[in-house]
Amino acid sequence: MMKLKLTAAALLLSLTLTAVSCGGDPAVTDSTGTGASDTAAVTETQPIDVPTLAQTLAASCAFSEELMANNAYLENHLYGFMTMGDIFNAYAAYVPAGITPEEVLVFETKTEADAQALQEKLTSYVDYQIAQYSDYAAGQVPKLDKPVIAVKGCTVVYVISEDNAAAAEVVRGQLGLD
Repeated sequence: MMKLKLTAAALLLSLTLTAVSCGGDPAVTDSTGTGASDTAAVTETQPIDVPTLAQTLAASCAFSEELMANNAYLENHLYGFMTMGDIFNAYAAYVPAGITPEEVLVFETKTEADAQALQEKLTSYVDYQIAQYSDYAAGQVPKLDKPVIAVKGCTVVYVISEDNAAAAEVVRGQLGLD
């Protein structure tokens, strides 16, 4: 009986430490004009449902065409997100059928350090996209000038839309960063 109580206590401690490690202060980095990074204190960390958040963002932001759920986009695309190792607990992607950089990517990483590494990877991804679209769809490049990349604990959100300033506000609201 004592072993059972010790096991239960150890499990509870382990779960608590895991929750604390991914529940730090959120940071939002968006390039909606100021280029500044905002950090806001959150009194209570709520778990984020990655697929639901991605779906909500795809439905709430302005896109030139309808986005479709497509996790295979991340799994099979050459952008290298999945080559970052086993850092993801969950991810969801909404992408267009046509030639546009517009997309919604939401990730839950295992640690905040993983989230920061992914944020850097997404910033490099924007540079890659600018170079690619400059060659064959230059009219799409302005959408990439001010991407929305938000980090809250272990959650990372990336949105490119028709109106990135409005998308940044939607992301802040959904992540509780207002």
